Amino acid sequence: MTRRIALHTEGDRSNRLIRVLQAVHGIEVGRLPTGPDSVGPPGSLAGWDVLGVDAVTGASRPLVEEACDLGLPVVAASDLPPRFAADPDATIVGGAGSGAGLAAALAMSMLPRSAEPLKARLAWTVAGRPLQAGRAVTFPEPVGPLWAGWGENPLPWQDVECCPAPTDSAWRAVRVDLEFRDAEGGGSLVHGVSDEGRFLDAVCFGAAILAAARGAYPGGVGGPGDPDGVFVRLAQDAGMQVARFVSA
Repeated sequence: MTRRIALHTEGDRSNRLIRVLQAVHGIEVGRLPTGPDSVGPPGSLAGWDVLGVDAVTGASRPLVEEACDLGLPVVAASDLPPRFAADPDATIVGGAGSGAGLAAALAMSMLPRSAEPLKARLAWTVAGRPLQAGRAVTFPEPVGPLWAGWGENPLPWQDVECCPAPTDSAWRAVRVDLEFRDAEGGGSLVHGVSDEGRFLDAVCFGAAILAAARGAYPGGVGGPGDPDGVFVRLAQDAGMQVARFVSA
């Protein structure tokens, strides 16, 4: 069965994203016009299965609304706008290319089935001048140690510490420390990702679109993570490597 992906994306990210999607069997990709000189399929989503957009902005908003009316899932690389409201029956994934989205998705995939999360620490890099103090985080190499600030919790869990770490490096990284309880008593896990930023952005954006095409996301607004770990597996299939290491 061929799944048809409509994209409202621009620039280098769009080219990288298309390469990720076209490497998957049974995927057809089309670019929707983003400007007066653009070429691509007609500016209608009828007949498509998923809409991917760089961000939910004024330019893409009519397409997002049409997708919701047609019952198509929408995947945005950037975080959704503050106070974003959508039809409760719509499926909208935000932050598919963000570090916070990847960190939350990684945490969800790490949690064993039937286990209860007790405590989690999510850390991810963001573009900016490195901090001189804050909370110390050691990411997988070559990013290594950075100072982190305080971020919002992207998970529906209670005890979650969120640590965005500014860096001026072209590399991006994520680290998740997770403690859980299960029938055998529980345990702790530490996973991390480190890769070239533009590559990781395209891989994660593409993985979220593919996960949406496979019906991995329930209705509503959320991030790229899913309880079954479909997003993380698809990102790994596209080249993302997850490091598993022991906390010091």
